[in-house]
Amino acid sequence: MKKIFIIEDELTILNGLLKMLASWGYQVKSSTSGLKGIECLRSEKYDLVITDLRLRDIGGTEVLRRIKAASPEIKIIVLSGSLGEVSIAELNQFKIFKLLEKPISRKDIRAAVQEALGISDSKTEIKLERQPVDSVADISIKKESDSRFSKGDILVVDDNENLAITIKNLLSFKNYNVTTASDGKSALDKIKSHKYDLILMDIRMPNMNGIEAVKHIKAINPDSFIVMMTGEAGNDEIEKALEVGGYAVLRKPFSPEKLLKSISWFRNAEEDIKFRKRRHETVRDLGAWYRLRCRVKRYTENYRMTIVTVSLIVFSVIAGISLIFYVENISVSLSQQYKRLSSSYENYADKVIGYLERDEQRELKRK
Repeated sequence: MKKIFIIEDELTILNGLLKMLASWGYQVKSSTSGLKGIECLRSEKYDLVITDLRLRDIGGTEVLRRIKAASPEIKIIVLSGSLGEVSIAELNQFKIFKLLEKPISRKDIRAAVQEALGISDSKTEIKLERQPVDSVADISIKKESDSRFSKGDILVVDDNENLAITIKNLLSFKNYNVTTASDGKSALDKIKSHKYDLILMDIRMPNMNGIEAVKHIKAINPDSFIVMMTGEAGNDEIEKALEVGGYAVLRKPFSPEKLLKSISWFRNAEEDIKFRKRRHETVRDLGAWYRLRCRVKRYTENYRMTIVTVSLIVFSVIAGISLIFYVENISVSLSQQYKRLSSSYENYADKVIGYLERDEQRELKRK
């Protein structure tokens, strides 16, 4: 049974990791203190250590240095809330096996642990069957999204070899599969034999520039998602690159954090484009009546507040008019009733007066 040690001071994440790893059949121990965790690594042998970079008592490169000093051959998976906590060069120095950014998906944790320990999916499935999980509702780890970028293939095309290698190292630590090309022609050769989820394309390059490369790539695969990079290109070149099929432009120089945030944004944009395209194709195939229903529903959702406001105004106007007619009807009815009562009273008064006059005449005759 493989032994894993976890150093993490966030209890929700720690408990989630302990529960998951134990359910997968691993022997797991942990510590919320970096210094105590390192002492445990010195006294007992483990196959893998999972550690946070930002701990209360020790952090950054120091925790990695001490882990390697305590157990030089152990594989390390690093959890980080921000890549800025430690540089890529420092991570390479300590030969980190994998860097996972928080919040972490269950799928990424499982894949990273299996890869580090050399365990195949079939073996893990057997362990899962023997020790099922009752509930994982309390695990504070982000659910895996449907985006294909999460473990996607990225092609970096740039004639600056150092920059291309730096981007490749950075994205590789974030679990992307990265390939590099030095110019447009090399990129075309790679694209013909492999489909990439994202292409980072420099605009100015020898042999074939980025604009020409994008034209050829779009001719081969119109759905290619291409982001241009440039540090010197003018506005005319940028506009041309966007016209031929580039989705957006990254201005050089850019920080690692900006690149990662941009790729995350591109991922969401690409998924949104795919969703809209699928919805459009589905609606188109379902016929005119369904399209009309969808259009009405969309307009209703988009202008819900306006529709509610107008409906309230119309209702108020109708209610006001109805109330006016109702009051007028009551007034007319009361007036008619008053006239009937007045007329009845007058008739009654006339009869009384007639009776009195008649009695008075009778009295006079008697006398």
